[in-house]
Amino acid sequence: MQLFSEYLKELIKKKGMTVSSLSRLSGVERTTLSKVLTGQRVLPYDSLELLAYHLRLTLNEEERFRQYYDMQFEKGENLRAREMISELFADLANLNFSAPAFEETRLLMSLNAYAGGRSIFSGNTNVQPLLRGVLAEEIARTDARVELTVPPSAAFINDEILRLYLNGKTPAITQITMFASVGMPDEISIHNLGCFQKILPVCLLSAQKYHPYYYYEETDRTKYMDPFPYFLLTHTCVVCLSEDCTQAMLLRKEDQVSQYHRHFQMLLSRCRSLIQYTSNPLEILNAYQTCTDSDGFYMIMDQPCFGRFYTEEAVNQFCREELPFYEQIVEAAQRRFRLLRSVEKFYTLFSASGIQRFAETGTLDDYPVAVVSPFPLEWRIQLLRKMAEGIRSGEVTGRLLEHGVFPDYLSMCTSRESGVGFFTTEQFPLTEGLCSVQIREPGLCQAFHDWLIHLPGGEKVLSTEETADFLKATADRLAAEERGSKK
Repeated sequence: MQLFSEYLKELIKKKGMTVSSLSRLSGVERTTLSKVLTGQRVLPYDSLELLAYHLRLTLNEEERFRQYYDMQFEKGENLRAREMISELFADLANLNFSAPAFEETRLLMSLNAYAGGRSIFSGNTNVQPLLRGVLAEEIARTDARVELTVPPSAAFINDEILRLYLNGKTPAITQITMFASVGMPDEISIHNLGCFQKILPVCLLSAQKYHPYYYYEETDRTKYMDPFPYFLLTHTCVVCLSEDCTQAMLLRKEDQVSQYHRHFQMLLSRCRSLIQYTSNPLEILNAYQTCTDSDGFYMIMDQPCFGRFYTEEAVNQFCREELPFYEQIVEAAQRRFRLLRSVEKFYTLFSASGIQRFAETGTLDDYPVAVVSPFPLEWRIQLLRKMAEGIRSGEVTGRLLEHGVFPDYLSMCTSRESGVGFFTTEQFPLTEGLCSVQIREPGLCQAFHDWLIHLPGGEKVLSTEETADFLKATADRLAAEERGSKK
């Protein structure tokens, strides 16, 4: 209710009105308006229509007005989920790839020297050096492998995994995570989303070496009697860990390590893979298709998606004929863009920098120039103008994002029905890590889809008019440059 109340106050002030004047014009009782503005009651729906009319709201203002009204009736989990996803993308947008996030250091002593004959370790000051020593010993191997059932919420271990990948180490890591079982298949679980919040950055940085799996559980781990319910496993060690990871038991005998490895494989066979990777352009194109509903396309990326305006001739012209899989990729592209031309709802959210990059180079962030030739100037002008017209007419829900809302090296395509795809683009600093990361877990798909469809009505985007004007101005500038070059 708070967002709606605050926005209504903002609109009344912006339109130069008072509560009394709005009440008189709309017929909504002054007492009712006063209670709505202080959050003491919900505005009746028929009064919403009256206020929208008499406040003379623009299309963008009315969209946000209605969105905030609807949010009053949502579950608290849905609102919190959108906040968490916003935090995740803001963190990814600010992630510094130019240098390791943690400086590589040598351990002062080996694992053998630190552990000695001890098997039990208590307190963070003892457990964390143990874990760092175990990981350092494993990373020294050419076939480094780590298997763990420790939840992503274990901050120290999660940070250590990120440190390894940011420092260029690429051990194969397999992690099993408990997901909470919720009532309906598509209900959003804050616990599950919190886990994925930690997992996605690792997926993107791991060069496809990190593999998370999940299972559903109705009983919290805290109810278990086992003092060491989690474990981390390498080729030579098992570290059994307490619920809060402040107590540890170190096992180093060969038969113990073998038994835990067999146990981990048995657990893995009962789990679901959380994500699927691919770096094959044809598979990525098909993954985009999978993440598109029959009646709607929902995408966020630094550049706009012009797929609704690609003709069959354009696909044939700009896909490089020298590719060994040319016929397959053209067929897949034609199928994809045929769907995008026909879907009822078309969402594309993008940034000013992405538009400027396309205007200057004609290249597409999500299709390497080795696969798709850059668009010539006349095509760029045409696509920018068509996008502006589509947004202005309402055929396309397109919005310019504020800086930092979404990372410029990532695209996301969501589907309420079929899953969510995260795709690293040509702007991704770790070029060898280009890949797609796809999820199918229903609650997570619902959370990311819900976040994206609410974004156009939020405060972190420009209005319909501002977005269309920016696109048209960019196209007009390019047209003027083209005319100047011909003189």
